[in-house]
Amino acid sequence: MNIDPRNTAGASIEAYDLLQQHQRAQQQPGSLSAQTSSPAHPSTDQLIFNLQLSELRPIHQTSAAALTDSGIGSPSTMTKGNQRARAIQKNERCPAPSFIRGRAELAASLAGANIEALKKEIRLAEQRSAQWPRTSGSSTGSVDSRSVLNDVMASSYLRLHRFQNEAIDCEPRLDEDVSAIAHVRSLADLRCHASPHVSKAAICSDNEREDEIDMARLAAWHTQGLTDSAFVSLSQDPSRLLLSKDDSEHGAKAIAENAKALHIYTVPSVTAWPTGKIKDILERGRAPGDKELLDWVREIPTEETEVLFLGGNLDDYRTAVIDPNPYRADAPENARSIKKARVSSDATPR
Repeated sequence: MNIDPRNTAGASIEAYDLLQQHQRAQQQPGSLSAQTSSPAHPSTDQLIFNLQLSELRPIHQTSAAALTDSGIGSPSTMTKGNQRARAIQKNERCPAPSFIRGRAELAASLAGANIEALKKEIRLAEQRSAQWPRTSGSSTGSVDSRSVLNDVMASSYLRLHRFQNEAIDCEPRLDEDVSAIAHVRSLADLRCHASPHVSKAAICSDNEREDEIDMARLAAWHTQGLTDSAFVSLSQDPSRLLLSKDDSEHGAKAIAENAKALHIYTVPSVTAWPTGKIKDILERGRAPGDKELLDWVREIPTEETEVLFLGGNLDDYRTAVIDPNPYRADAPENARSIKKARVSSDATPR
């Protein structure tokens, strides 16, 4: 959680002065300040709360050097929170590397951070841990932020590829204004509040909102070519598309050989729908047609390494563009044109 820097010492003094003035006013009968029911005059309880809140706010400095120069750690400058932190046994304290790594993992799974936002969160976590008392036994100087970034990217992100002619070809045809993390949170909320009969029956929810199994059905249909959905198709290994047995004009192989450029995206794993995930969810389905969809997903060629992205903000996760497309066919006269994803569903990857 990011907390804005504040002058906590000044806030604490101001709150204390207001409390003293208010208490003196209450001792004077007939004083307007004694009318605590007035919105313009907060109650004593409110002023006490404000004073306690100001004491809990952490002291922020601009750098670790400033913290040292300011004498942080002395009883006159430490907050109650820092004093309680000092009382924690050394073997029970959270090491700075664990704190920074945890913040980075939460940025990926809960906030859907792209790589730039992830780097920023790691820097903020380093700054926060630099303010800890020196007796914590762990210094951010010993944290390899590059290693943390690489580890979190390996565990919480997927590097995916998409052949495109234009930058906008990464947009879905439906719900293009709904972000990937919004979909993740919506599905999580539906799982949390799902009615028992809906969960057991594994059919469309009775409130007409799509639940997880509904979304898996849409994902399976998308892989069949019904791409008017909120999904966008990508591949983990673009070279494998050249091995596709689909030799049709708009098949995976034709797209790989004729697209202008290869776009690379690094997306949080929670936003991705690989075929294994779709299959696992469909196995809970009990609606008519679910078995046929499940059989279809099971037979999707593994050589295509297809992964679907659910969300309208895939562009936020673009990390590179290889132009021209390194897999483009050598004979341009035989190349078949590929229309924009927003115009034609026949000419874009599933």
